[in-house]
Formats: sequence, structure tokens, C-alpha cells
Amino acid sequence: MKVGGIYNCCFDDNCKEEFMSHVAIVKRKVYEYCVSDTFRPSQRYPEYPFEEIADSENAVYDMVRETFYTMKLDYDNYGKENWNPLKKYVSPGDVVLLKPNLVMDYNRSGEGTDCLYTQPSIVAAVIDYVVIALNGKGTIIVGDAPMQECDFEKLMMNSGYDRLNEYYKEKLENRISFEFADFRAVKSIVKNGVHYYQEQDNSNVVIDLGKDSEFAELSHQQYNNLRITNYDPGLLKKHHNEEKNEYCISKILLNADVIINLPKPKTHRKAGVTIGLKNIVGISARKEYLPHHMNGAMENKGDEYLHKSFIKCVLNYCLDRKNYYSQTAKNYSLSKVIIGFVNILCILKERFQKDPYFEGSWYGNDTICKTIVDLNKILFYADKNGRMCMNRQRKYFVLADMIISGEKEGPVAPSPKRVGIIAMGDNPVSFDETIATLMGAIIDKIPTLHYARNAKRYNLIDKKDTTEIYSNVTEFNNKSISEISTKDYLYFVPTSGWKEAFYTR
Repeated sequence: MKVGGIYNCCFDDNCKEEFMSHVAIVKRKVYEYCVSDTFRPSQRYPEYPFEEIADSENAVYDMVRETFYTMKLDYDNYGKENWNPLKKYVSPGDVVLLKPNLVMDYNRSGEGTDCLYTQPSIVAAVIDYVVIALNGKGTIIVGDAPMQECDFEKLMMNSGYDRLNEYYKEKLENRISFEFADFRAVKSIVKNGVHYYQEQDNSNVVIDLGKDSEFAELSHQQYNNLRITNYDPGLLKKHHNEEKNEYCISKILLNADVIINLPKPKTHRKAGVTIGLKNIVGISARKEYLPHHMNGAMENKGDEYLHKSFIKCVLNYCLDRKNYYSQTAKNYSLSKVIIGFVNILCILKERFQKDPYFEGSWYGNDTICKTIVDLNKILFYADKNGRMCMNRQRKYFVLADMIISGEKEGPVAPSPKRVGIIAMGDNPVSFDETIATLMGAIIDKIPTLHYARNAKRYNLIDKKDTTEIYSNVTEFNNKSISEISTKDYLYFVPTSGWKEAFYTR
């Protein structure tokens, strides 16, 4: 088994820059994605591995390439036929997993999908450089577990991912194995507020973090209060309790030698921001293993909302019953009846609320961040059989699609934020801290970042680690996060529940 080294600037345990992480930021006045059928570059670069060239400009491809150069990858060979920027991460024979953020097939805000999921023109450019690094031998998988009600086939068709899939299957045939994967073991169809569940035949492994989970110190009552929106709390209780803290992980993820994390940075109703760390939630094959909030008011040791509320307590009880009855077909009718009461209670909640928060969609949510950190521990430290090891098991880098990001009510109802940035990092925590800062988030008020920097047992970043930024933007180049001026922030508009955690102009 291949074992990666440290996940900072390099994977060599003897690396002299052991406690230095790097982030590359390339910014241009580019606010559109390539729409060609195969997402090819518009010029023939010396290292380009294929024949086809786009008829129109593909600025996004150029920016991905520039980001690798800005990151100083294979720096001395840049501009030459043998330039191989990903050789530090990818070796011939590797299984390489590209993990985009696919989330949902449509934007609930009605403002388009450019700001919703990682665009295929970004993914295609990265795949080309993986092909170069594999040198004719290995496996490439593009995969994610979107929301349970996501229509995966529709997403593939409407986004252009289906064309990308066809192109690489044809070009790489008999050389490199290529596939798209839907990690979900369960998907659902929603009708009139009721979820109709359908099992899928996928290979998964259940991994128990036990006392090494971020949830390990919860009381019995707190475990009982863990919730996921639209899921039966009884199912969650089977997987998170005083005896175990377990997650259902795609076998495809565990078999990978290299993870390329390709997030779409957005604001997020439950986590504040979704960047690289949050995107790893998509390695989970079954959503009922993922705590999202803890029932009740903060003063009652919950994190669902701020102040005590009788109406919200009754509403939660009704939602729990609805979710319980939705698990079996014979009880769908009961679920429909309860939805009527839920709708009335929601109206009352809006009219008589002391605070506007519900279902953990606010800055006090301390639960979802623990789930995120637990899953990132698994990504780095679980071996191919799902056994947690002390050495990191796979190489990793993150490259974010911020040509058009999402703000306001993300992640599934975002509004477009035209940024014109491709960003890359070699450490998951330092990267998220950098991008969150640029988004205008106060990183001390983003719980995910706190828990990730102080993760139990399986560390995600060394305490001594510092971050250096490389960029074509003078205001960012050769600086640390703390040296970036607030006047250079992007000032994303946060979700309604996270205004206290963001700077304003």
C-alpha cells in the first residue's frame, strides 16, 4: 500500500518546509465557462496530451494551467513538452479520484447552476494533467455523493459531464481506465414533501471512529438529540451513540491512491461556508450516518436554534414522526398527514419566533463541523479496508472552482458571485482558512475551521503550520493570511443565519 507523507508542501517526510503550506490564487476577468462539447484548450500547449483543440477561447483551461505554474509545480520544466506539474501527487499506476462538488441537479434559487456545482470545464483541465502524470497506466474516477434527491443522470446531461465522460472513455480506451461514479447507496424521489427511498447497488465500508470521533464526548441525551433534516432520527442513533461513531464510506474512495478535491466555494446555511473540507461530505454513501445539528435551543445544550421555543419543540416532534413514517412505503400516507401539521406550525414559527433560526441553519451550529472533520480524518487515515492507521494513506490536493461562486442561501439555493478565481492548496485546513478569509468570513467564527485545526488524534494540520500564498495578484502574492488587507476581501453575502460570522463592507 502506498502511504503518503505529510500533507503540507510536499509528501516527503524529510521535507525541509515541513510546516509550510501553500495556496496558489490565479485571478482574471473571466466570469464564463467553456461551453464546447469536450472542454478542450484553445491553444496547443507543449505538454498537451491530445489532438483536439477548441474553436473558441477556453480561458478556464488556461487558468487551471496557470494555477499549477503559480503553485511552482515542476517549475523548471514549464513551457516544455515534458512539463508534468502533477507528478508530485500522481504516479503511473495510481488510482486517482477527482471529487467535484455536484450537490444537486438544479438551483433552488432559480439562478442557474454555474454557481451551484463544480463545472466540467474545470474538471476536464485537471483530468488532462492527471493523464500526463499517469503516463498511460492507471485509473481515473470522477465521483461524488450528491444530495439524496439529486437526479444524477439529469445533472450529467444538463452540465455537460456526460460529454466529458464519453470523450475520455474514447480517448483513454485500452490505456487508462476512466469512469464516473455516483457514490450514493440510497437515492430518493420527493413528492409532496415525502421522500420515497430507493436503494442502489454500491460497494461501501462502515468505519467506526469510536472515541476518536469529534462526537466522542457527548452525553447520552446529546446523542439522542442528533438530527439530520428529512431523516429518521432512529437511524442516526444506530450509528452515533455512546458505543460507536460510524460512517458509511464509498469503497471507491478507500481504494484511491490520490484524492483531488474540486470544490465549488459557496456560503452554507449550516456550516457558514463550504469549501474543501465540507466537500468531503460527498465521500459518504449513506446520509443517515451524518449528524447535521442537535435538537433544541443553545441554552438547553442544543445547537438547532438560539432561544427556547415551544412551537419549535412541537414542530421537531412532528418532523421526527414524518421522517420515521417515510422510511417504509406502508406509512407514506401517515407522513403526508403530518406534513399538513408541519406546514401550520411553520407559519406559527415564523410569526411568533424569538429568533429566526431552525434546523441548525445558523452560526451556533456546532454539529455539522464535527461530521466534516470526522470524514476528513477518514479520507486521510483510513486504509483500503477501512482500518484507521497512524500514517496518512493517500496523497491529496485541492483545486477550487471560483470562476463563479455562490453566495446568500447556499449550498442548494445560492446566488451567483462572479469572482474569476482558480485556487489550489496542498493542505485542507490552511486552504479553507485562506479562501474563507477571502470570502469575508471571520475564521474564528467558523466552527469547522476550529475543529479541523484541533482535530483529535488524527491531525489534519500541524500546529506549527503557516501558510504562504502565491498569486498573480500583487495584494496576495507572497503573503500569509493575516497579511491580506480587508479591502481586498471578496465580501460574500452570507446566508441569513451566518451574518454574525462575516465581515461587511
